[in-house]
Amino acid sequence: MIVPAWPLAIVVAVGIVLAAVLVMGPRLFPGTRPWTRAFRCPLLERDVTVEFQEAVWDGRRQDVTRCTAFTPPTAVTCAKACLALEVLPPSRGDRDLAA
Repeated sequence: MIVPAWPLAIVVAVGIVLAAVLVMGPRLFPGTRPWTRAFRCPLLERDVTVEFQEAVWDGRRQDVTRCTAFTPPTAVTCAKACLALEVLPPSRGDRDLAA
C-alpha cells in the first residue's frame, strides 16, 4: 500500500508556521499595555504603587512609567531594578491584612 505524501507535507508546513510565530512573536506583537501593581520596593524599603509597561506578547515588564516613590510619580529616576525581579515582594499592608 502506498501512503500519500500530502499529510506529512501539511504537518511539516504547520510546524514551520508555528516555529515562525514563536520566533517572530515579539516582532508580530510589539505593543505594550499598562499594568499597575502595589509591592514593597526592595531598594527603597517602602511600599510603592507602580505602573509598568508590559509586553503584549509574553507579559514581561518592559518599563516603569509611574511610581509613588517619586514626586511627581511620572518622574521615575531610579535604576528600575523592579523590572528584573521575577516575583514582586508583597507590600507590608498586604501582609498585615493576610495575618
